[in-house]
Amino acid sequence: MIVVNNRGAAALNRFRTLSSARQEPEARSGNLFAFFWATLAGLLVPCLILVVGLISLLLESGSLHDDAARLGANLVVPLPSSFVDQASLDQLTQLTSLAFGLSVLLSLATWRHRRSADRRASAVTKSLHQKVLKQSVRRAELEGAAAQSVNAQKLIGRQLPLLQGGLSLWYRSLPRSLFMLVGCVVIALLVHIWLAVVAVISGVMVWRLYRQVRGVESDETGQWELPQLRAQMSALVGRAPKLARLQTKGIAEESFQHELEQLYRKLDESDAQRGRIWPVLFLATSAAAAIMIIGLGLNLLETKSGLSLSSAVVLSLSLVGAVAAVWRLLSLGRNLRSSSLACESVYNYLRRSDESTPSEQRVGLAGLRDGVEFRDVSLSDSHGQAILNHITTEFTPKSLVTLLGTDSISPQAMVELLMGFGRPKSGEVRIDGLKLLDVHPASLAKNVMWIEPSGPLWDGTIEENLAGSDGTISNADIVEALREVDVYEQIQRLPDGLSTYAPAEGTSLSTEATYGIGLARALLHRPPILLVGEPPAPNAQLADDPCLKAIKKLVDQGSLVVMLPRRLQTLRTADRVILLNGPNLAGEGKHAELLADSDLYRHLNYLLFNPYRPGR
Repeated sequence: MIVVNNRGAAALNRFRTLSSARQEPEARSGNLFAFFWATLAGLLVPCLILVVGLISLLLESGSLHDDAARLGANLVVPLPSSFVDQASLDQLTQLTSLAFGLSVLLSLATWRHRRSADRRASAVTKSLHQKVLKQSVRRAELEGAAAQSVNAQKLIGRQLPLLQGGLSLWYRSLPRSLFMLVGCVVIALLVHIWLAVVAVISGVMVWRLYRQVRGVESDETGQWELPQLRAQMSALVGRAPKLARLQTKGIAEESFQHELEQLYRKLDESDAQRGRIWPVLFLATSAAAAIMIIGLGLNLLETKSGLSLSSAVVLSLSLVGAVAAVWRLLSLGRNLRSSSLACESVYNYLRRSDESTPSEQRVGLAGLRDGVEFRDVSLSDSHGQAILNHITTEFTPKSLVTLLGTDSISPQAMVELLMGFGRPKSGEVRIDGLKLLDVHPASLAKNVMWIEPSGPLWDGTIEENLAGSDGTISNADIVEALREVDVYEQIQRLPDGLSTYAPAEGTSLSTEATYGIGLARALLHRPPILLVGEPPAPNAQLADDPCLKAIKKLVDQGSLVVMLPRRLQTLRTADRVILLNGPNLAGEGKHAELLADSDLYRHLNYLLFNPYRPGR
């Protein structure tokens, strides 16, 4: 009883988990309209079964001359006198036309119900996509931008499609399949209650037998045994050459043969089990059908219970309709196992944290006067792995600082903290004495600009990407900025020049062009803090880098520039290099000083920037 109750509770929980999505405002749009088509599609099936039963009775008896047609022990269909008085062929024509008309109406109702279900599911998941975007911006202030990218890939790539499929199947199954099931079961019981009960019991027993045999098969195939055996064999194959060098005289072959025999013994057991499934089910189904035929024959041949061959047709069709409805509901239950988990994942992500974000504290920032301080900052990932470990350093205006580390994660994390993404585990970041977490993101966006190899670009023309919403920037200013980073000629060769449409993803522009556009944007807007993810140099022997010149110009104008360097010349030009060894601060100073004092820095320079290193 406890097991049954647990299973029932689990089923109810699955049916409740989509309630959050079904309570979205978009789910209520067209609710009455969808209910009408669902009801019509569900009830038309029993109606069509009755009409088919009347047709079979007409063909069996030759005519319908009574005021009521008996299709079962308790199933009597009243007929209008105008229909009864007609000739048999006219009756057949009218019943066939009615059946065809009901079929057309059923097809239309099913199609409209399906379209309505798909539209409601699409509207809900579309709104959830928008909520995910808004929540990612909010959570980035607490957890970091990189974490939101990973979350978005899971939610948009897997969870939301699963949720949409589950919602669509829910709307398609309920209440249509329930109406269809109830209608077909009522007709079957009215035809002959005991035959219907025997049919239901037989069907349930065959289904449980199938589930039991199929479940045993799944267990015997080994969800973990067979992969483990194959993994052990693969490991033996990998070790065999080394064992041969040790002159172990067939140990590897004997071990491999033992694992091979064990693997194929398991596979043989699995094949034997699968081979028994369908014969067993066929015998069980045949036995159930034989019982049904004998019961029907006794009622037709030995008793006067009002049954006929047309009654058998109605009973069979109603049972088939009931099975189809039950199958749809079972499919919904199976689908809810995955879609309910997806729904839970989506709403767990969308659930607001009790922790307030900078967006809710409204502190402004006007430029950069004193600089940025990292005070004993520690940062960990979601698994507790240290990303930054007690980092204390400072950044001053009118300086070029590069961040170089043994991995890319820690320098990137420092840059994300400067953009306002993520919260340190301990310590704090301050800008001009203000806690960075207290600065409004909109104010931070006006003072901090990010540049990467892809620009970044947003959907719009190149001119719109450069000018943004600043109406004071002229076309001449744009041309001058592009010339300074040496990409103007490349852009002018495009068919539409500055009016060329540049999508956020999949642009045909080269990396040099998109990076140059990003730097030109910085020259035009002169941000107090510029964060740069540098691309590799297009030419290893580049003597005069126009992009680096543009960055130095911004520094001379008062900007703080923090770079993730990919070019040796950038390190040589930097006012200060911050060296990270994993999450730890390993050193600070100019390029020449670190080369003289730090073995780690010399090793990183050799690995990253030596053009003659083997493998480069």
